[in-house]
Amino acid sequence: MNPNTDPVDYALARQAAGVTIGALFARCVRRAPGRIALQQGPHGLTYAQLDERSNRLCQHLAGLGIGRGDRVAILSENRTEYVELLIAAAKLGAIAACQNWRLRDEELAHCLALVTPRLILASPRHAEAARRCGGAVPLLCLGAEYEQALQAATAEPVEDRCDPEDGVVILYTSGTTGMPKGALISQRAEIARAAIQAMDLPHSADEHFVAWAPLFHMVSTDTVFMTLMQGGKVIVTDGFDADELAAIVARERLGRLTLMPGMITPFLQAMQRLGAPPAGVKWVGVMADLVPREQIAEVTRLLGAPYINSFGATETGYPPASLATIPVGVVPTSLDKQQSSLCRIRLVDAD
Repeated sequence: MNPNTDPVDYALARQAAGVTIGALFARCVRRAPGRIALQQGPHGLTYAQLDERSNRLCQHLAGLGIGRGDRVAILSENRTEYVELLIAAAKLGAIAACQNWRLRDEELAHCLALVTPRLILASPRHAEAARRCGGAVPLLCLGAEYEQALQAATAEPVEDRCDPEDGVVILYTSGTTGMPKGALISQRAEIARAAIQAMDLPHSADEHFVAWAPLFHMVSTDTVFMTLMQGGKVIVTDGFDADELAAIVARERLGRLTLMPGMITPFLQAMQRLGAPPAGVKWVGVMADLVPREQIAEVTRLLGAPYINSFGATETGYPPASLATIPVGVVPTSLDKQQSSLCRIRLVDAD
């Protein structure tokens, strides 16, 4: 090809250079199909099984006419089917609109109407709220109805026509005024967030992630995507249970352990009751500004892991200023933030 005479197909070049969440997940499936990808309680799914179930969900959604750019809302507590939707959306090019089950009906109805979903997935616990607030949008209830839909669908993979700029999730942020706002996060953005986390908080695929914080929040959603693009294991729990989390910490090697203000004291007490040492934690915490400083020193000593002095956002994920960590056993005197890798923070005027 002569660049001086032959036309350049920039669209083709961009497509060839692009990478998607589905492609990176598929790589993990090929490399270790028998490795556990997803676990909740005693039940686990291998990468091959998660691949098959997400393929079936893709086919079911496609059969309903849902494709690239269409929104599928989900209103559910943390459960493995939630992660199946995240992966299926990434494969299909659809967008998972992750609803906050803590909202009042007026707020939930607003959030659902905002994204005009083609379908709502809801757990039995939240199905009635979905019916009240979802208007005429069709509802698929997780559990028996969901399993029947998957079994009726083929496990053939959908053709990968996704673009890195395709949206993959909508997460909601309260903003500063009025009703919650939806933040559309692209596949490229999720991959970039994962790359920055992996660079600033390095850990291996043998150090797993506990998704106890709600999957409608980026603190779980981002790290679920990162873990499943890396070949690690996501351990799903139905919210925060201090004793359950302590047992996991004693049993599993973890990369980033999410501990939020208000959860640290009951977690420390649960670890004391359990009387077992951690199996290994690389990094712990978020939002150091909201945690008593002596407690930061206490939890880092217990886990033998530094505390993440983070500053992120729904719209940006773990970045833009979460590089700083607090060493083990140190009572910090300053909580100054450090710019995350591959980021630039600058002040701009109105123009």
